[in-house]
Amino acid sequence: MQAKERHQPDFGTGQKKLSTYLIGLGICTFLTLFAFWIVMSRQFSSLEGFVFIYAAACLQFVAQLIFFLRLNTQTEQGRVNVMSLVFTGVVLITVIIGTLWIMSNLNYYMVH
Repeated sequence: MQAKERHQPDFGTGQKKLSTYLIGLGICTFLTLFAFWIVMSRQFSSLEGFVFIYAAACLQFVAQLIFFLRLNTQTEQGRVNVMSLVFTGVVLITVIIGTLWIMSNLNYYMVH
């Protein structure tokens, strides 16, 4: 059996390319330096700085998912991977919001 005839498992991650990793590295480096500049320049108020840094963190998270974990929807397994990530996010948000709601109610009823 030759190496070309072997069946490679499909994990839904697409092809490994050096250019993809370098683009991801460039984007993540830029976003990290942007957040660092926001903090060090002190040109923005606390709220504006927080919003910019939070936006940079969210964009960096998406860039790392796409460029380093190679998350895509081009294959069936890739779509399953994306749906698993979305489901995990929904569960995580539900748990966090539920926890904050319970703690808020406990605080209200303990004080009043």
